[in-house]
Amino acid sequence: MYSLTKHFIMRKLVLLTMGFVFITQGFAQIQYSNNNTTSGNFIQNLSGPRVGFTILTDGELTEVLSDEFGLNSNFITQFGYQFEKQIMGDDNVAGLVEGIAFIGGLEHGLFLPSLSGMFGARFASGYEFAVGPNLSLSGAALVIGFGKTIEAGNLNIPISFAWVPSTSRQRTNSVNEEYYDEELDMWIWDSHEEVETFHTGNRFTITIGFNYRSR
Repeated sequence: MYSLTKHFIMRKLVLLTMGFVFITQGFAQIQYSNNNTTSGNFIQNLSGPRVGFTILTDGELTEVLSDEFGLNSNFITQFGYQFEKQIMGDDNVAGLVEGIAFIGGLEHGLFLPSLSGMFGARFASGYEFAVGPNLSLSGAALVIGFGKTIEAGNLNIPISFAWVPSTSRQRTNSVNEEYYDEELDMWIWDSHEEVETFHTGNRFTITIGFNYRSR
């Protein structure tokens, strides 16, 4: 069975961590260098912390977590921060630009970063949707999000559901086999490559958070 090496996993973790730090610092500078609202509430900063959990279906990611980290669970917690700008359209709909950074697996003693950039819309009812790219140990993928924001005074409480669909990918594996050739009366060593199709597995994430909404 194919397994990613520890070295390759560590390289991915280092790159994701560097991206995690770079993006969070960049968004933080933008966030704190501007007021919560600008241009007469045309653009609102609705950034805030998020906490939740992810359920994984069987696939390459669960194999990697099992083989390389000894994690035999399809459930991991998520802690992170969502950097969000809401661009007001009218009273019925607003545009959303979001950058989401998560650290997962802390309850298992693991550091599993993931990054997402999403674009979508929020409606007057509080419901919203967004879509965008996601980066994690399983590589690049598409993430689709749905949610609802509950208003409590000046506090927004967003509850979100995100789905990263499983994708079908191919990889080339080196195969070394030894077999006995009766005609030659000797053992033959055969080395060749095989193309394998695999699935990454689905990821379902539910989070809740809060942010301040100025009036």
